[in-house]
Amino acid sequence: MVIFRNGLFNYIFIINLRCKMQESENKGKTRREFLKYVGSFFATGLAISTVYPILTSCEKDESLPAPPPGSDIIIDLKQHPELASVPGIKKISVQNPITLTVIVKRTSQTNFLVFSSLCPHQGVDLELPQNPDGNLKCPKHFAEFSTMDSNKGTVVANPQGVKVGNLPTYQSEYDANKNILIIKLS
Repeated sequence: MVIFRNGLFNYIFIINLRCKMQESENKGKTRREFLKYVGSFFATGLAISTVYPILTSCEKDESLPAPPPGSDIIIDLKQHPELASVPGIKKISVQNPITLTVIVKRTSQTNFLVFSSLCPHQGVDLELPQNPDGNLKCPKHFAEFSTMDSNKGTVVANPQGVKVGNLPTYQSEYDANKNILIIKLS
């Protein structure tokens, strides 16, 4: 009887051991399948995160329309002390006769340059330079535009290689008696 019990016990132990081995083999396959699943998920996420910026950088290059011709814009320079000295630069928004934001730079006692405040590539609002003789910068694609009288509005830096035209400029007249700047839209 003892041998039989002992033999039965050994038999049950061996069957139990085989079941556990099969379970561990199944767990191995399941773990392997799980790791393949997680790996493919990770690879897909990595591919999407790599391709998405490339696709969004291929946005359509847009040219911004010129402001509609109409009445001239008059800017009272007494209201803008940044333009009292040479060189001076300031971003100015006007609402009459149209809503328009321009960048005005004083280059001499009687000469002013007037630039569009929007990047010609996608219409992003340009940043003013720290130094009035510095370049205007696009914060989106990092293009830079000259504010110097000799090459006003010309692209001088284009680190991302996007298709960027020169910055639109406006003709202006300075009336020293009234201390006003008249910007011509036509």
